[in-house]
Amino acid sequence: MPNIHDCLQRAVDAGELDQVRAREAGSKYDQLVERYATEMPRHQAEATAAAHLKEATKRARRSRKHAVLNQLQAMTRIRTLILDSPDPALAIRNLIEFSEGSGFRGESVASIEKAYVHSINASLNSVLRETGRNVWGNSRDAVRLRDVIRELHMEETGDARAKALAQKVRSEQQRMRRLFNAHGGDIGELADFGVNHTHDVARLRAAGLDAWKDFVAPQRGPHMLDWTRIIDNATGKPFSADGTPPPRDRIDSFLNQIHEGITTRGWDTREAGLTTGGKALYNQRAEHRVLHFRDGSTWLEYNKRFGSSDPFSGMIGGLHGMARDVAMMRVLGPNPHTGLEFAIQVAEKHAAIRKDPGLEDRVSKTAIRARTMLMHIDGSANVPESLAASRFFGGTRKVLTSIQLGSAALSAVTDLATTRMAATVMGMNPNNLFARQVQMMTSHATRETAAQMGYVADTLADIGSTAARFTGEVPVGEFADRLSGFTMRASGLSFWTDMNRTAFQMEFSGFMASHAGDRFEALPDPLRRIFETRGITARDWDLLRDPEALFTAPNGATFLSPIYWRNAQKTLPPAEAEGLAMRLQMAIEEQLEVAIPSATVEGRALMVGRSAPGAIGGELLRSTAMYKGFAVSLMLAQIRRFMAIPTPLGRAAYAFKMSASLVLMGALAVQLKEMAKGNDPRPMDESKFWMAAVFQSGGLGIFGDFFASETSRVGGGLAETIAGPVVGFAGDLIGPVASNIQRAAEGEDLLLGRDAANLVRYDTPIGSSLWYARLAFSRGVADQLQYFLDPEAERQWRQQARRQEQDYGNANWWQRGQLVPDRAPDLSNAFGGSR
Repeated sequence: MPNIHDCLQRAVDAGELDQVRAREAGSKYDQLVERYATEMPRHQAEATAAAHLKEATKRARRSRKHAVLNQLQAMTRIRTLILDSPDPALAIRNLIEFSEGSGFRGESVASIEKAYVHSINASLNSVLRETGRNVWGNSRDAVRLRDVIRELHMEETGDARAKALAQKVRSEQQRMRRLFNAHGGDIGELADFGVNHTHDVARLRAAGLDAWKDFVAPQRGPHMLDWTRIIDNATGKPFSADGTPPPRDRIDSFLNQIHEGITTRGWDTREAGLTTGGKALYNQRAEHRVLHFRDGSTWLEYNKRFGSSDPFSGMIGGLHGMARDVAMMRVLGPNPHTGLEFAIQVAEKHAAIRKDPGLEDRVSKTAIRARTMLMHIDGSANVPESLAASRFFGGTRKVLTSIQLGSAALSAVTDLATTRMAATVMGMNPNNLFARQVQMMTSHATRETAAQMGYVADTLADIGSTAARFTGEVPVGEFADRLSGFTMRASGLSFWTDMNRTAFQMEFSGFMASHAGDRFEALPDPLRRIFETRGITARDWDLLRDPEALFTAPNGATFLSPIYWRNAQKTLPPAEAEGLAMRLQMAIEEQLEVAIPSATVEGRALMVGRSAPGAIGGELLRSTAMYKGFAVSLMLAQIRRFMAIPTPLGRAAYAFKMSASLVLMGALAVQLKEMAKGNDPRPMDESKFWMAAVFQSGGLGIFGDFFASETSRVGGGLAETIAGPVVGFAGDLIGPVASNIQRAAEGEDLLLGRDAANLVRYDTPIGSSLWYARLAFSRGVADQLQYFLDPEAERQWRQQARRQEQDYGNANWWQRGQLVPDRAPDLSNAFGGSR
């Protein structure tokens, strides 16, 4: 039998194999021979090692070939999209996130990701309702959730309902696995895959390698790992055929590699280089499946000790992570960063050949932004420079969300303006949309109908999604997560946002169904333009409007819901139906984002850039961007919609109607927030009120205070307000200390009691925040504390009341220090009635 090293050298000499891979293959072969020689004769060990190495190499080669072919297909599609776009520079950015008026007709990663996420949530509606988080952040049924996790790992629990819910989750796991593989991925089918492992790097580092190995595979006692399902990469076969643990040296070698890979975040097998492309996605999801636990109970035990998320987040977050990866691969190929770089180079070449310096400049600038946007989508922009600092400041921002966003529900009335204008632009009747919004908020039956057609409330699946609408971040850390989530839910903001988003999608689906009898050419112009812009053709429309695939509500109304249509249609193969359904849902998501804006990827990229969390600059930018990213995103969406209107008259009409609607809703928000603070409505016959309404309408209401006073409503100056809540909070903590030290040095009386009361008043999570409870908390707790600790409390309150009337023209309807109010708000003051 020829020596395998000679065969490898001949392959190198013939140019069929490079020297590095030949050396690696020879080393693996030698290791396998030595391993097998302890179990069989030498010649048999050599033959077995050669066969196993050949099979493992073939499998890797097939995986790479599949990925390369998909990447080439993606690059062909990308080239066409860039060159056919009216503006290749804008096309680059639109590959990541769609912007209206760009003329881009391809798919966008952010929109497709949302479409997949919502389709997952729709399929798991019953799982979310039964095991998701309640208002307190706990699972609605913790016992059943644990049983679902066990059933996912093929552990019998005796709970038939848990088994049924686990099957729904497993079905979505298989669906996303097939989609991942269809776009170039390489994940094998595992019926008992269970749930993704989300290792807590800090805990693993703190425990150390030996303690971690002893926990999962002790020297004595049963192992947590199932060696019959853990693949030895050297052979491509399981470590054990009968469940008997492999020899200790192989266990140690394998676990050493796993621990090193987790604790170094993969840098143990990578070298720093000059390449701009990130790591390919096509095999990353397979890497997450390296460790397999004996059953669900051992998974839960491991997750409690070394996991970074709770079981529900691990189960649902894993699927949402798959949705993100599938979206990136669908648009940009198995290596998304390579796909984006190719798009940039195509645009650069096109601009150079045209000898267009203006286009060259736009391509250069847009490329920088697009790279940053992709980093925010794939998470590489959030890799911390200092893990401890990142966790501290990230947790601080989430606590501040609980302290400061409890009244955001009052500001959210501006959604009524944006949704109404969005409906008008799309050709829908805005009055019908408003009626649908009311129905969603008041009728459980309407909400059930929406869920049946595939529209499920976002916050059922993610307790942080509502906070993320304004901050652009998802809460991390259990304590901060619970505070933030509770505030969003208890304030009603989660419900308001969910119901408005669901109502918009439901009404749009009804609007499309009302035109199901029309041919593509006869569709209303706004609807047809949306379809044409997002690549939905006349043929696609004929498939979508099939009466048999429309959803029929209990009252007989019909709806064209993409998620429902995907399963109801009988014409297309499932893969084609999946693609078309997600493309239509993508179009709905993009219209939804304009109607009910959130902190977008582009807005976050503009505000935060590539700054790393945990670094001084990164944390300062994140503080500055907190809440402001929402305003930036709203502004960008409205400017682009305005620019997309073809006629000057149409633009002028849109600008007037939108501005008027937003300012009126902003004015309403200002008055609601004033009354929630214990004040009468502000007089509306002053320019400073309307300037505050303008800022409120754009999500920057705190800046409106500076048109009437030198400080904001929470006492901070303009510089602190611009720097963001974290800096302002630091000022709240440091300022009183510094001022009292100065007063002591100057021989003046200290104000420790007043400062302590104000800290309680303004910086208590939930109590300082919830719009319907904050006033009672301020009067019943903070004022009483100040009255007890501050001998000058009443004098200060009188001064504040005079300053309130001087700056804003309104008085307190609930007087400071009183446990109950002596009158109701004076609504006539809004019209100057009390002056």
